[in-house]
Amino acid sequence: MCRTAALAATIGVCAGCHAPPKLTGQQAEGKRLYEIGCAHCHEKNDLHLSMVPPNLHRLFERAKLPDGEPATDSNIERAITTGKGSMPPFAYQMSKEQMDAVVAYLHTGLNDQPGD
Repeated sequence: MCRTAALAATIGVCAGCHAPPKLTGQQAEGKRLYEIGCAHCHEKNDLHLSMVPPNLHRLFERAKLPDGEPATDSNIERAITTGKGSMPPFAYQMSKEQMDAVVAYLHTGLNDQPGD
């Protein structure tokens, strides 16, 4: 009886737990690239930028990007490729596959990152 109660309590406690989503290989690569090239500004602002870049968490859950453009893959890719505001262009620093990986990771909502 005690064992059953302990198991029920454990299940009840864990039912409210949310494990980070499992990333696909492409999303995991996108996360790695995001951490190397994006998080310094979009997460930590450890470069101490006076104009703090937008938060990218749940980016695709929003109807529009901070500049008013629709939140679509093509608009995100364009911003990465050509830069936006104080963000530099990454066209010559990322392959198409790498860019696709970053966009795939952005589609996860960055739920496995702090700052949600």
